[in-house]
Amino acid sequence: MIRVSLLLVSTLAVAAPAPKTQSPAGVVGRQIELFNAHDLEGFLALFAEELEAGELPAGTVPTGKARLRELYAERFKANPDLHASAEAQMVSGEFVIQKERIKGRTGKPPLEAVVIYQVKAGKIVRMWSLKD
Repeated sequence: MIRVSLLLVSTLAVAAPAPKTQSPAGVVGRQIELFNAHDLEGFLALFAEELEAGELPAGTVPTGKARLRELYAERFKANPDLHASAEAQMVSGEFVIQKERIKGRTGKPPLEAVVIYQVKAGKIVRMWSLKD
């Protein structure tokens, strides 16, 4: 009986479909949801360890997930009502371009920004915000 059960389990494991990687738009949408929930660990899980982030036209610099953790842990703590929304979105392959609105920044007016995300294998690897 045990042999049959083990055989059945191993057969099911082989037959099970591989987990599907979320689309770039799905990853960016989930990132907004987790940002709004102030779920730091869930939010960070969507970023590559070697994340590069920056402002355009200034450029991109290696930022890394560790630095992102520091920034957002502080922002979530200081701004309990912090909330982002995507006002418009365009997707081209692994790139997602969004016009975002961020409100709930303590003592500051809402912020509007255009952010470009590059997503590979279900992780945000690069992120640029457009500078006026």
